[in-house]
Amino acid sequence: MTGRGPRAVEIPRLLHVGTGSLRQVAALLDEHRFDLGLVLVGSGRGPSRALAEAVVQELEAAGVSVVHRAGLAGRLDQAAALAGEVIERGVTCAVAVGGGRVIDTVKLAAARTGVDFVSVPTAISNDGISSPVASLVGRDGARASHAARMPCGIVMDVGAIASAPARSLRAGLGDLVSNLTACLDWRLADRAGHDRYDAFAAMIAESAARPALDLADLGSAGAKEVLAHGLLLSGLAMAAAGTSRPCSGAEHLISHALDAQLGGGAALHGEQVALGTLVAAAAHRAPPLEQLHALFRRVGLPTCPEDLGLTRHQLASAMLAAPAVKPERWTILSDRCTDPGAAAELVAEAFPPVSASVRQLAS
Repeated sequence: MTGRGPRAVEIPRLLHVGTGSLRQVAALLDEHRFDLGLVLVGSGRGPSRALAEAVVQELEAAGVSVVHRAGLAGRLDQAAALAGEVIERGVTCAVAVGGGRVIDTVKLAAARTGVDFVSVPTAISNDGISSPVASLVGRDGARASHAARMPCGIVMDVGAIASAPARSLRAGLGDLVSNLTACLDWRLADRAGHDRYDAFAAMIAESAARPALDLADLGSAGAKEVLAHGLLLSGLAMAAAGTSRPCSGAEHLISHALDAQLGGGAALHGEQVALGTLVAAAAHRAPPLEQLHALFRRVGLPTCPEDLGLTRHQLASAMLAAPAVKPERWTILSDRCTDPGAAAELVAEAFPPVSASVRQLAS
């Protein structure tokens, strides 16, 4: 690309990955000169609440005044309420302890009020742990993405992440490998004159995802490290690009369309994105399609719509609806998925009979 001025990328001034990190949050924030006048700690309803309480206890033991808000579930009205509390009470630093819904809720509140935000993920089911984007559900029940900021700090406790459900790890992998098709969509949009491709940001996103293609499973500490580092780099790629483009293409639009269709019956974001990634790879006729199928079989990600309880017609309907989710985001679906017949044909390309795909991989 040409014509860009100097690149300015905000990166976390605190990045700590280790075992037992939850007990070190207070010391790490102080060491990296965060304003600890009044710290807001946000958490969810489930296991993250107990983990957040451990962080609160450490902060209070260090003499820090803390406001703990539990029950955050990724809703826009919760983010608005938190933002109001940040302003009213003079909160100086916001910390999210939990999964993607908690992190995105606090992230948007912090971005709208200008206070430092620290992400303390207890699960790595998507790249929201480090991205400058918050995905939240509005009053109408629809999920939408909102521009935020990359966290000023990220503290990752390997022990907490290892104890998260295996399904959340698989979802994180699905979100990570989607970078590969997202970057293909970005290049296509640039060639068609609909967007400006950034080779530097795309390189970061693709480099984050490629090591994951070789994972044999997600049970080892090494595999979790590959996943965690890849999702962290994905956030950096989006921050460098100033857009979610390097990590979000047709596969994410399909997931959003499924959310709208299925409501409370939707699968995890990363599981649906994984399914959409297979569709996008088939649409681009990209070499990674066979590799992705093999990876998904190894780790237990969906390799066909039925794995998520979907019919092929439901998936095809979501593919047709996907371009309207973000009309300004040109993807391969804008070219290749223009009518029911084309959608059905693409579904057949993405999900061949298992026996045939296995034979092809073995040859």
